[in-house]
Amino acid sequence: MILGRLKIDWDSSVPAYRQISGYVRAAVEDGRLEPGHRLPATRDLARQLGVNRNTVVAAYDALVAEGCVRSHTGRGTFVVPRPTATESSTPSAEPASTWFTAFSRTVEGATDGGLQSIYRLAISGEGISFVGSYPANETIPVERFGRAMARAIEEGGSQILAYGATAGFSPLRESIAADLRAKGATVDTGQILVTSGAQQALELVFRTFLDRGDSVIIEEPTYTGALTVFGAIGARAVGVPGDDQGLRPDLLEIALQRNRPKLIYVQPTFQNPTTCVMGRERREQLLEVARRHRCPVVEDDWAGDLRLGGEDLPSLYALDGGRHVIHVGTFSKKLMPGLRIGWVAAPQPVYSRLVELKRIEDCGTSPLLQKALHVFLQENGLSDHLRRVLPIYRERRDTMLDALQRHLPEGAQWTRPVGGLFLWVTLPGDFDGNELFVAARQKGVLFSRGELFHSNGQGRNSMRLTYSAASPSQIESGVAILGELIRERWPRGGDATRRSAVEAMPIF
Repeated sequence: MILGRLKIDWDSSVPAYRQISGYVRAAVEDGRLEPGHRLPATRDLARQLGVNRNTVVAAYDALVAEGCVRSHTGRGTFVVPRPTATESSTPSAEPASTWFTAFSRTVEGATDGGLQSIYRLAISGEGISFVGSYPANETIPVERFGRAMARAIEEGGSQILAYGATAGFSPLRESIAADLRAKGATVDTGQILVTSGAQQALELVFRTFLDRGDSVIIEEPTYTGALTVFGAIGARAVGVPGDDQGLRPDLLEIALQRNRPKLIYVQPTFQNPTTCVMGRERREQLLEVARRHRCPVVEDDWAGDLRLGGEDLPSLYALDGGRHVIHVGTFSKKLMPGLRIGWVAAPQPVYSRLVELKRIEDCGTSPLLQKALHVFLQENGLSDHLRRVLPIYRERRDTMLDALQRHLPEGAQWTRPVGGLFLWVTLPGDFDGNELFVAARQKGVLFSRGELFHSNGQGRNSMRLTYSAASPSQIESGVAILGELIRERWPRGGDATRRSAVEAMPIF
């Protein structure tokens, strides 16, 4: 096998995806790979080389752009006949090659990330969508927020339409700090940075701490947006398995000893995508291990207010006293995704660096939107909104759980979330979720493929199903279609039992 001799030189300044594309291109040009030769599947080659699948996808995309190979959906990627001298000298061939050798390492790492894949589908308007972890459009308080916006302009005048403070609108920062204090945290306004959504908040934090090649501990699986940023930075994500309470402290200890990471990134409440919730004891154990290894913790509290049952638990930030934990939150999931307002609460030495990086990125989040949100909060708009929408989400969650029970075959497993916007489904280990995705999309049903949430190429037998943005009737119809397709593809004669996540997932 020609590509069997391909090895990644980790000491080279040439990015891994360019090494792959360069090797294939050379093999085509010298005739070792003949026209019509089928390249290995991206997942198989990624496993062989020990790289993220997105790295191989980027390499294949570059080869396609250069006209070296051609991809056919459902069939694979094939070498195309080499152009003649006349064809290769045409103007159309040169620009693609020029651009692909000019990109920065940062944009190379972000190529075709899982977050972009999910986002494209979430806003596509196709069929019945269980994709994006978004609130339902019909629940967004359009009129009430419109009145808050009008009041913000009336009170703020031209000043609210000018540049604002990079750290954010001070009254809004105080509202965020007050809410965190009400939940047990020790924090003041001078530690709150308003960001353009939680995604920017995470990017600022990760860029503040991580250089290319640095290690960061993650829960496996984890949020695709975090994986996308790690890929862009060139950081190495070290996945630590968990159980029904999330990341296991004993395995965290091993990962810390072996990898000496710069950060630990976790979602202790309604983890995305598994929906797990860390108990208080588990949270305290995690903090104790992190403190002992002097490793800062980044807590992503994307959905803490979207509780549908059970009791609230203190955040890691509150338990730690804000000394070693950086807390990230957002209004996108619990209120309006288009608002694009999130925040970071951080110790002062970290906070000052985050503000400087924020200033470089965009100078500051929209003062008008921040003022309008502050007015909305002061008028109890958020609390009223949550009282209205949480029963809706609870009904839709229960509808999906009931539909899964009736339509999925015995042996399928799924979580029963006590909060958030989605649930996590796991099928037998050799089930092909990508094939299911294609078949379901043809029948008008979309879901988030499990492998998009993994750093190690696993998760093909899992999927995330969002219940918040679909009506009960859509949930029933969509799950029924998925159940029918899954039954058609259920492995026959094979071992339908699955090893546990801990057995199947090594600590690197």
